[in-house]
Amino acid sequence: MPRRRPGSSLTAARELYLEVTKDPSARPLVVASWQRSIEYEVKSGCINAPYLENPNLDSPLARAALPIVNRLHEQLADDPVSTMITDRDGVVLSRKLSHEGLTTRLNRVQLAPGHVFAERYVGTNGIGTALASGRPVMIAGSQHYVEELRDFHCAAVPILHPVRRTLLGAFNLTTVRQGSAGMLMALARSVAGQIEGEIAAISSRRERALFQDYMDACSSVRPGPVLALNREVVMMNEQLRSAVTGPDHYALLDHAREIAADARFEGTRSIALPSGRVAELRVGRSRREGSDAGAVFRVRVIGRPQPGPVLAAGPGRPGVRLVGSSPQWLRAVAETEAAFAAGSWLHLVGEAGTGRRTLVHAVHGAHSAGRRLETVEAPPSETPNATEHWLREVRELRARPSTVVLLRDVHLLGDRLRRHLTRLLARPDGTATGQLIMTSQPSMVTTDDELHSLCGASVEVPPLRHRYGDIEHLVRFFLLKYRPSGESGCSPDALAMLERCPWPENVRQLESVIRGLARRPIGGIIRVDDLPPECRVSSHKVLTAIEALERDAILRGLMDRNSNVQRTAQDLGISRATMYRKMRRYGIVPSSLT
Repeated sequence: MPRRRPGSSLTAARELYLEVTKDPSARPLVVASWQRSIEYEVKSGCINAPYLENPNLDSPLARAALPIVNRLHEQLADDPVSTMITDRDGVVLSRKLSHEGLTTRLNRVQLAPGHVFAERYVGTNGIGTALASGRPVMIAGSQHYVEELRDFHCAAVPILHPVRRTLLGAFNLTTVRQGSAGMLMALARSVAGQIEGEIAAISSRRERALFQDYMDACSSVRPGPVLALNREVVMMNEQLRSAVTGPDHYALLDHAREIAADARFEGTRSIALPSGRVAELRVGRSRREGSDAGAVFRVRVIGRPQPGPVLAAGPGRPGVRLVGSSPQWLRAVAETEAAFAAGSWLHLVGEAGTGRRTLVHAVHGAHSAGRRLETVEAPPSETPNATEHWLREVRELRARPSTVVLLRDVHLLGDRLRRHLTRLLARPDGTATGQLIMTSQPSMVTTDDELHSLCGASVEVPPLRHRYGDIEHLVRFFLLKYRPSGESGCSPDALAMLERCPWPENVRQLESVIRGLARRPIGGIIRVDDLPPECRVSSHKVLTAIEALERDAILRGLMDRNSNVQRTAQDLGISRATMYRKMRRYGIVPSSLT
């Protein structure tokens, strides 16, 4: 296949694609992969494989594959062949090779641990095409979509879960030696089969271990409610099933999944349930033979269901009125109000769209006593001039008497600016009389953060997915706001679907959805068929980080484009068919196909 011709990369790729389709030896699998690569608008003239730090080597796939690959590496000795394991997203988890020249060549094309070799980024290649097609593939030389990969010959085989047959990743062999396609593919198939066999053994041992610990907990003298789970299995006894029902049931499972995902956590955790009750979870890990099989929870439910008011008033003055009655939200409001009234420096931590700014404005309105609220955004750049101007603004605002300074999104500040800000705030200054409030996202906050430690109080604002009981109240509030005249409401089925949504953008996304519905001529009652695609997510599967990002991108795209699937697919650089396939994968079911 000739090298790229003059002109744009996409035009050249289309011309080469036509040549591939005319080649009698071209396999349908390769032709289909080239078509997908063109739809993704992959640049054939340069390699662009994204990089993820710290790929997960603690997955069942990695634990099963690495010993097998290590043994194979010893057998291959000095052969110029590289062995690789990737996850189902195309992230290279492990690479083994003993030929120094091949190491340099693979590094030049970014075929190294942490880089993502999915077709979406790299076009037709052994790893990405095997994952996309679900079939063993041999991609040799000019069959690669990106020019820089055309010196390599790659044999890749998908690795499936031996029981559920879901895609876990791929095993890949790469060489520059020609004429070895048959040997490479036979070896790749053999090794992939060994890995699947080891995964079956590990999964069986893990599930047996978790089941045994679960049975031990259930058969103790006073078992009570018991829950055991990992990424693949959920077990609960009858005591838990009858004690925790409805929204409390979903809330408990969501919290338990998040706790179980942290293999280091053991101990006691208390969570507030939508009904107003508190679930005390005693968490133990199921560890056998050096492997973590999941978590076992002994559950104690405290209190009785409390029907909370729609409008929550704080413990001080009754002026703080915010929609929501879930225990997590009421606690955040009460703690924020108490810190504000005491004049303490306050750090509000929460995901984007959870209502941190709304909470600050409501509390300030109730307790301002004439104090002015000044909001300072993170600077658009951190050049010396911009940094100096921004720090001067913060210093001057703090010097104003009776001023409340709100520093928004401090997680966006670079390390250098954070250090400057920390020194500014920590330095005693008799003229600085203003109160300080900071907001940030939870993933960016650490316990040893000096800037965070300057605040006398820290409040966690809960995400909407943990506020099941507030969905109905928020829907009514936004309907009244955007449809003040005329009857409006939500059918029970539509409300139940809204309560099951993951809401990646939290309250802000819910408000946008209701605003769009209120402006459409859909009659008085909102029914399931009226809901936009981002509200019709029915999948509760645990997603990888890349899957969650991709799902959220699709949801936001549909929301921004008024549920137009075709336009969303075009803007995301994928075909309409691929868009529908991904929507089915993530449980996004549109009410109508636009």
